[in-house]
Amino acid sequence: MNSPAPRPWHTAQDADDPLSWEPSTVFLRLGIAALLAGALLTALAQVLLVPQQPIRLVAPALVALIALVAAMPLYYRKLGLTKLVLAVGSWGVFVGIAVFTGGVRSPVAATFPLVILLCGWQINERAAIIATAFTALAVLALVFAETTGWLPAAQTLTAVHGAVQIILALLSAALIVLLVRAYRSRLRELDVVSSDLARRGAALEQSQAELHRAQAVASVGSWVFDLQLDRMQLSNETCRIFGLPQGTTGSHAAYLSRVFPGDREVLEEAWAAAVKGAGFDHEHRIVVGREVRWIRQKAEFEFAEDGTPLRAVGITQDISERRRADERIAELAFFDQLSGLPNRTLLLDRLRQSMAASARDGSYSALLFLDLDNFKTLNDTLGHDMGDLLLQQVGQRLMGCVRAGDTVARLGGDEFVVMLVSVGGDESAAANHAEVVGEKILAALNQSYQIGSHHHRSTPSIGVTLFGGGRQELIEEPLKRADLAMYQAKAAGRNTLRFFDPRMQAAVADRLSLELGLREALAQGELLLVYQPQLTGAGLLMGVEALVRWRHPTRGMVLPTDFIALAEDTGLIVPLGNWVIRTACAQMAAWADQPRMSSLTMAVNVSARQFHQGDFVEQVLAAIEDTGANPRQLKLELTESLLVANVEDVIVKMARLKSHGVGFALDDFGTGYSSLSYLSRLPLDQLKIDRGFVMGIETSEHAVAICAATISLAHSLGLKVVAEGVETAAQRDLLYHGHGCDFLQGYLFSRPLPIAEFEAFARSRRDVLRAV
Repeated sequence: MNSPAPRPWHTAQDADDPLSWEPSTVFLRLGIAALLAGALLTALAQVLLVPQQPIRLVAPALVALIALVAAMPLYYRKLGLTKLVLAVGSWGVFVGIAVFTGGVRSPVAATFPLVILLCGWQINERAAIIATAFTALAVLALVFAETTGWLPAAQTLTAVHGAVQIILALLSAALIVLLVRAYRSRLRELDVVSSDLARRGAALEQSQAELHRAQAVASVGSWVFDLQLDRMQLSNETCRIFGLPQGTTGSHAAYLSRVFPGDREVLEEAWAAAVKGAGFDHEHRIVVGREVRWIRQKAEFEFAEDGTPLRAVGITQDISERRRADERIAELAFFDQLSGLPNRTLLLDRLRQSMAASARDGSYSALLFLDLDNFKTLNDTLGHDMGDLLLQQVGQRLMGCVRAGDTVARLGGDEFVVMLVSVGGDESAAANHAEVVGEKILAALNQSYQIGSHHHRSTPSIGVTLFGGGRQELIEEPLKRADLAMYQAKAAGRNTLRFFDPRMQAAVADRLSLELGLREALAQGELLLVYQPQLTGAGLLMGVEALVRWRHPTRGMVLPTDFIALAEDTGLIVPLGNWVIRTACAQMAAWADQPRMSSLTMAVNVSARQFHQGDFVEQVLAAIEDTGANPRQLKLELTESLLVANVEDVIVKMARLKSHGVGFALDDFGTGYSSLSYLSRLPLDQLKIDRGFVMGIETSEHAVAICAATISLAHSLGLKVVAEGVETAAQRDLLYHGHGCDFLQGYLFSRPLPIAEFEAFARSRRDVLRAV
């Protein structure tokens, strides 16, 4: 804050220290000017009135001289010396004039008190006392001079005049001392009060500043509303929140004008209730320029004795950040972050509402479950970022196929769900409407996509089911039916639409029962191994392939084709595969003491999922060590699907097992993915020709060429060849004698046999191939 300007008759020091009552430069200049003017006027009067007495001009001349002498130090701003010259010079001049104008009876003598007063005021009280003492001495000297005749005798009693002058001088001195002391005492009191007020003012200003800072940090302002005057006073932070200049006041109408139009009616209802005594704690939006802010208003009302509302004291809090955070949390909780579509949680909530509405009015709604065909191929070839772009475009196209009240949701991956609400009160009409929308979606999603610099075509498989129509069911049931129908569309060749078929439900229930039974089979020991011989073309037994069977308590013997795919889907293939390896190793160890069996190799199939387990190598080595089997007789058969991803990891694992003597065969060669560069790097021992090629070798030149090329390739790489599925002598002769296939396996020689039957088969052979 700016300090008050100094008073014009005091120096700037007076504003800071009121105890120093010093005359200002202006005052001294005026005083000197007054002396000069007085001397000039006196001299003029004497020249005009008593020209015959020029001696009288000495007095005004001396006064003028004193004024001029005082002006010199004043010019150099030496105020103390200026005051001293004026006080001493004036006193001396007045004494001198009194000597020549009647002594103590001179009119000039009456000015001595004035000189004393000026000394006390302009200098200090000590100067007043000294001036009083010298004045008293001067008066005594004048009295003595008149009494002794040194001065002309006065017409009146000189002693009386002297006494009067002395008394007046003493009284003037006493008066000035008392005035100065009283004045200074009062100034000290005022200074104490002023200092206290200044401290309190500073503390108040600091408290207000801290309050403003605290309100700004918390985005909380305050306000007071006088309901009688319709006047609202706002704090600085409240003004900032509303985008108003500080110090703005307003009315209730002005406040409402800033409220978001859609929130005014609810706010006025809350305000009207508060005026009647209800609490007021309300959140609403305000418009600040082009920005919309969320605020919270909370207030307490004061009422007169008759219940009339007088005023309200409240706070305003800017909750825009909190609202944005709430919206973001809701977005994360209910919307898919990639596509911006509702997620499973929001879909289930809307499905619940739709089912409740359908139960009330009996209308039907439809659920369409979509899965993109071969989406994994796009991710594997172009990358996941391109896959994400496709998913976003699919979501946009789906939104363009439905009504505003319908829902398009993404469940995750490449799965979408479309919910069509209230598609009709008749089941047939509702199904027809759902089919029309489904065909529209098929047409839209079959259009080419621009993904980065690539043109891509994608197709969906769609499953459709109806729900509602007064039927009561669990919320998950429509989703399950639509999902099953989608798989039916996949099975029908993809890029098509299928309605839910109850027979599918039976198949799924059967699959679920099979899965539960397979879990129990692993725990109850219902699995067993059967063994199919592998021989040379000359009939020498060289090894076996261990194949798993399931001895089901009610279904009987279950073949691998009925449960291996299920085990792959459910992850049961991992414990199942470990069991097969351990059981096969135990059987090899049991044959070690039987001469005709001890040299047989044991081939075991390993799934890609099992092989990619982090502890696969450790599981195999543990089975070998625990059973005591010879690792050089164990052959692990791998499929070409292993080579689709992470080939380096495959090679490392194979090399580790190979270093312990375990052998490897590449099963079903030619049916999947195989790169010659990878084939040359894999530590393989055998290639197995798929039974599909073997079956056509008698009738197809292409099958013959493929088998011949496979055998030639394997031999050039130093690998043995096993042909599986040999069922006729002609196939044997073409493979073994015609193209030099090393080993044969198939029903021509034996079906897969239980252990006892296989051992009888082995004993019946003429010889067993010893070299492994």
